[in-house]
Amino acid sequence: MNSKSKIVLLLLLSTSFLIAQKDSSNLSFNGQVTAWGIGQFQNPFGIQFGGRFVPTLLGNFSLSPNSKIDFEASLNINGSVNFTGLQYDSVMGQLKPYRVWARYSGQNWEIRAGLQKINFGSAKMFRPLMWFDGMDIRDPLQLTDGVYGALGRYYFPNNANVWLWGLIGNKNPKGYEMYGSEQWKPEVGGRFQMPAGPGQIALSTNYRKVLVPNLASSIPTNDFQLNEERVGLDGKWDIGIGLWFESSVTLTDTKNVYSPTLFKVQDAWNVGADYTFGIGNGLGMTVEYFRYHVGDQFLVKGTTLNLIGSMFTYPVSMLDNLSAMIFYIPGPNLWLNYVNWSQTYDNWSLYAIAYWNPDNFQLLNSQSQGRNLFAGKGIQIMVNYNF
Repeated sequence: MNSKSKIVLLLLLSTSFLIAQKDSSNLSFNGQVTAWGIGQFQNPFGIQFGGRFVPTLLGNFSLSPNSKIDFEASLNINGSVNFTGLQYDSVMGQLKPYRVWARYSGQNWEIRAGLQKINFGSAKMFRPLMWFDGMDIRDPLQLTDGVYGALGRYYFPNNANVWLWGLIGNKNPKGYEMYGSEQWKPEVGGRFQMPAGPGQIALSTNYRKVLVPNLASSIPTNDFQLNEERVGLDGKWDIGIGLWFESSVTLTDTKNVYSPTLFKVQDAWNVGADYTFGIGNGLGMTVEYFRYHVGDQFLVKGTTLNLIGSMFTYPVSMLDNLSAMIFYIPGPNLWLNYVNWSQTYDNWSLYAIAYWNPDNFQLLNSQSQGRNLFAGKGIQIMVNYNF
């Protein structure tokens, strides 16, 4: 655990103790315990056993009939053991803050500061607006690291809303980023969302300093700090079927800096639809088309990835649910297949997952332990308990 994590953890424990001494009636403690086992049908056979514990302290304090202060403080404690065949391979472990934020809110506004999750957009599977998180649609728990910063939101009477944020201290790449931000230079942005007929439309923007390492050993200079601007547009409508689009364009001032993974323009586009068919208990279907392009020009030349995805969900019973995802990548003609059966009993959830994917292709940067858990062919059993 780095020094920043230790400081945050110390403040978390100290603040929680002081508040609990003053008034414990407004505090609650809950959390999540998860265990999993994975078998990858490769040569040799790959095995991973792992576990995660996310203890969470919540507080809620009324200041007046129209305002309050609440907070969330949680840790992500996880570890895994990997085997190649029957031979021990590696062990990994982490202890880090997961969420540490406080919020001051009124009837139609809120200000939240600390380590938090910030996500938005209309897409479900492939998200061009995945600017500040790394959620994988295939993860049934939808866990993701947070970002350090402050977020303010104001809600208008007509359901329009405006977001403003400022981030700092986040040096690791987020979402689809190839390079992280300059840790102590502010990252600022905002979002405005408004009604549009039977749906909504939104415009988002963000500015940051990208920190690109100097790869030219013959030139003894510091790492490069480059200006990056983003703009995103998304909308969603319900007209019997659900329809949406989501887009993001990133412009980087590359100047004379060379890196094989640094591009002047990045643009991502998504269109999708979903519908529930009256078959049995209701068969839900979602389809999306995703296009991701990088290069020196907008939309053309450079490198392009096209991705077509479909997702099916079927509630077998009150306790059981079955889902499947099929992704297709034209060009290299790759198929990614994923099936998940889940069963829920009160606080317990059981997941049995099977997948059949290319051996060396990773759809997203996984936040899991140590390896690409959805590579090749394999199965995963996961047990989750919420208390």
